[in-house]
Amino acid sequence: MIPADLYQAPTPHAGSPGARLSSGALAPAAPAGESVPDPTDVASLRALLVPLDPENRLRPIGMRRVIVGREALGELETAVEELIAQPAAPGDRVVMLTDATVMRRGQVDLKREVAARLGARFTLEHVVLGEQGNELHADEAAVARAGAAAAGARCVVAVGSGTITDIAKEATAAAGGVPLLVVQTAASVNAFSDNMAVITRAGAKRTVPSRWPDVLLIDVAVLADAPAAMNLAGFGDLLAVFTAPADWYLASLLGMDPDYHAAPAALTRERVRALLPGGARLAQSDPDALDELARALTLSGFTMGVAGTTAPLSGSEHLVSHLLDMAAEQAGRPLAFHGAQVAVATVPVAAAWEILLAELDPACVRLDSMFPPPVALEPRVRAAFAGLDPSGAMGDECWRDVRAKLAAWTAARPAVEAFLADWSRHRASLASLVLPARDLGAALCAAGAPARFAELDPSVPPDLARWALLNCPLMRDRFTLVDLLFFLGWWDEAFVDRILERAADAGGGL
Repeated sequence: MIPADLYQAPTPHAGSPGARLSSGALAPAAPAGESVPDPTDVASLRALLVPLDPENRLRPIGMRRVIVGREALGELETAVEELIAQPAAPGDRVVMLTDATVMRRGQVDLKREVAARLGARFTLEHVVLGEQGNELHADEAAVARAGAAAAGARCVVAVGSGTITDIAKEATAAAGGVPLLVVQTAASVNAFSDNMAVITRAGAKRTVPSRWPDVLLIDVAVLADAPAAMNLAGFGDLLAVFTAPADWYLASLLGMDPDYHAAPAALTRERVRALLPGGARLAQSDPDALDELARALTLSGFTMGVAGTTAPLSGSEHLVSHLLDMAAEQAGRPLAFHGAQVAVATVPVAAAWEILLAELDPACVRLDSMFPPPVALEPRVRAAFAGLDPSGAMGDECWRDVRAKLAAWTAARPAVEAFLADWSRHRASLASLVLPARDLGAALCAAGAPARFAELDPSVPPDLARWALLNCPLMRDRFTLVDLLFFLGWWDEAFVDRILERAADAGGGL
């Protein structure tokens, strides 16, 4: 494991906006011969976090077991029995939640295999959400149906995607905390191993507190039979570790998030960095590469769970992805893979970081113009979403969050002034958290993953990509880089075109 003394956070000046930061890493590097954290060893991971969190601000890891391996499916029945906490008995009802998509493990139908294994030992109820050929969404209707099925069950086994996992988390929480085992079917997102869920409300994507799965089972043979594009999406989702932690740290420096902690994202960073040269092996469904990817994604889920927020791995790049999803859902179009969208968005977001770090001159900032009144901002928020939802419900949902963000931003003016006064020091710390756009673009291109919006499946037209980038500061209350650029008056159509041009030079962009 990584020694605790490798984790060093920036030391803020006493009384500065970042003075409450705990010890922990910004960008730890494991020395030669030193292993990175392994999420399958939950006990050791808990022990590792103790010295990195002397103020006891992190949440405990609420998962009992993580099982990763080429024959992990063989441990399914035993893991369920352990959750039931007694040998199987007649009438022990286990609910299996899936969508309607056919999934395979070699020559076998995976869902039928899981159902057969469970049905041989328990009273099984298989609940299929959605219909074949129609994309399942984690909305309130799906959660309600799953929750009704989970009520009174001894255990729920969710088999499938991040969407079915989010539904299962919410449903089992609503049903009183029914034990939950998740069978991950692709290394596509990090949602399998955290205690949050992404739910659609009034047409807007919202990340809500949820619960941890009790057991996560990842059979590498199943991952190898998933479409390569799904596993590459997981690789892409992890690239946010090179942009999102900088957003979170920035928010803390500006007085917009007192909960910043340097250790969580640092646990994941080195494991992800080690994946970057091996993207081509993922495209070939190499089992060893998929094993490493699964462990990195699981660890990144833990990162968000212990932080109590998605902020360590969800920043400006995720805002862009959420807006693309919202636009597609309102139009009834299929969604691109979440991680693929995130990856494509990280390249222009990294370009935006490069411009801020190179060009911000506090002497040229007009402070009074950085704090607009609500009456000036509300029409812009509503106009941004009126084309998607003429009823105004989406605009209402987004304005509620942006109004709260604006109120916090106005109250944070002293912290903003202190940040600008100490910009040279903060600039160095922020720069250490971001990889250059060219490195991110090169990693995606080498892996054969989408690096441009046009390469997503389905393709995102240039006008829609520009719309998502331009309006991403206008959808939720969390403060990120794009909010600072927006309040500085930089974030406009010309700036979006500028970062897209930089992204194009890095192999990404439109």
